[in-house]
Amino acid sequence: MTITRTEADIHLLEQQMADHLWPPFTQMQGIAPIIMDRAEGAMVYDINGNAYIDAFASLWTVNVGHGRQEIFDAIQEQAQKLAIYHIFQIANEPSIRLAAKMAEHMPGDLNHVFFTQGGGESVETAVKIARQYWRNKGKGTKYMVMFRDRSYHGTTMTSTSAQGLTVNRQKFEPLLPGFIKLGAPYCYRCAWNQTYGECRMECAKVVEREIAFYGPENVGTLLGETMIGTGGVIPPPPEYWPMVCDICKANDVLVINDEVITGFGRSGTWFAAEQLGSDPDMVTMAKGLSSGYLPLGAVGARDHVYEAFLGGPGEAFMSGATYHGHPLCSAAGLANLEIIEREKLFEQARETGPYMQQQLQTLRDIPIVTDVRECPSVSATTRIGTPLASASVA
Repeated sequence: MTITRTEADIHLLEQQMADHLWPPFTQMQGIAPIIMDRAEGAMVYDINGNAYIDAFASLWTVNVGHGRQEIFDAIQEQAQKLAIYHIFQIANEPSIRLAAKMAEHMPGDLNHVFFTQGGGESVETAVKIARQYWRNKGKGTKYMVMFRDRSYHGTTMTSTSAQGLTVNRQKFEPLLPGFIKLGAPYCYRCAWNQTYGECRMECAKVVEREIAFYGPENVGTLLGETMIGTGGVIPPPPEYWPMVCDICKANDVLVINDEVITGFGRSGTWFAAEQLGSDPDMVTMAKGLSSGYLPLGAVGARDHVYEAFLGGPGEAFMSGATYHGHPLCSAAGLANLEIIEREKLFEQARETGPYMQQQLQTLRDIPIVTDVRECPSVSATTRIGTPLASASVA
């Protein structure tokens, strides 16, 4: 429904925004307000009627596009039946069905789903799972977490402590202890001044060196975006994740892949780990899980992680929140995944990715363009193009 607003209406909203709304990552001093009003498909419209192509998909979120009636209907139907009830020691049908649907598409034996309200909270939860996992296994000293330069994992205190972007860290120091920063697997600006193809994969080998330095009895977890997103849209070399996972397994270190951005078909497969050769113990998810129609995140865990929490009350995972497994959010997520399945959107991404990469390569002729990146695959026979390609400028 389109609402007709007068200039006075618009001015009042702009003034109320300036006086009362405090948006994230926003300097409000002197801001020129842009107020979004409606959306459809890949288009969004502001309150003045200006149209924008939503190329950013509302922060890499709206995987199925705006205005999907199926999701609206699923939310309304569930709201009329059971709008809210917690899942502490009980459950609701949408959360059960969504967890089962997610398990169908997560690789390997990532069979268990812990719901959250968003990506940062998923990272917070995954790190907490890892720390209690080691305590339950009688190895409580393995509390240290490795993370990478240029990483972005959210804005909770845990995810900020694993923040590889200085601008997002420095205002909140001192952060939590026990976090170890590694160089990023970024070939164009290699932290070791190496050239890909001639290097010794120092970006992967540093994981082994840092574990040895701090001691495998103290290092319990490696947290990494499967493909670095906010820090530059940087896919790792195809050898990176297989090497890192082998090193971590040899040293009894859990691997958490952050798939908040890349999950649910955005990279041409359900999860980027499938094409980048990673074998994570946990996966963090959000954004494309519900396409943002309602707040929803999750942690996917492998059998051996889940099984460490079975036993007496003291072994149960001691974390959660009122809105985890919210029936409306779960209904939205289930409808969203059914759209992705039915319309084979991940296959469309796989088909359009190579074309986008081909067109981006033409930018190399522009003097200010310094690098054009695309997602590699661990095997030439399974090479998958991804719309998560990007270019850098000088």
